[in-house]
Amino acid sequence: MKVGNYQIGRYHGIIKKTYEDGSWDYETSFSDSSDIAESYYAICECKGELVGIGTDHPKVLKSVELIRGKENIIKELEEKN
Repeated sequence: MKVGNYQIGRYHGIIKKTYEDGSWDYETSFSDSSDIAESYYAICECKGELVGIGTDHPKVLKSVELIRGKENIIKELEEKN
C-alpha cells in the first residue's frame, strides 16, 4: 500500500516518532504484528534520548505513537503531509 510518499509494509501499522523540536517521522515497513511490536518497544526505549547521532541532524525523541489499521494510517499520513 502506498500513501503519498510512504510505502506501507504488508502489516498495516506504522510508528510515529515525534521530536522535541516539533518535527516527526514514521517507521512504515513491517511484515507482521510481532515485527511492529518489537520495533515499537525498541523505539520507546529511546524516548528522552538523542537519536540519529550518525546523521547530520540528531534530535531528542519526545514521544512514540503506534497507529494501526489502513483507515487510521491513511488519515494520519494524508493529514500530516
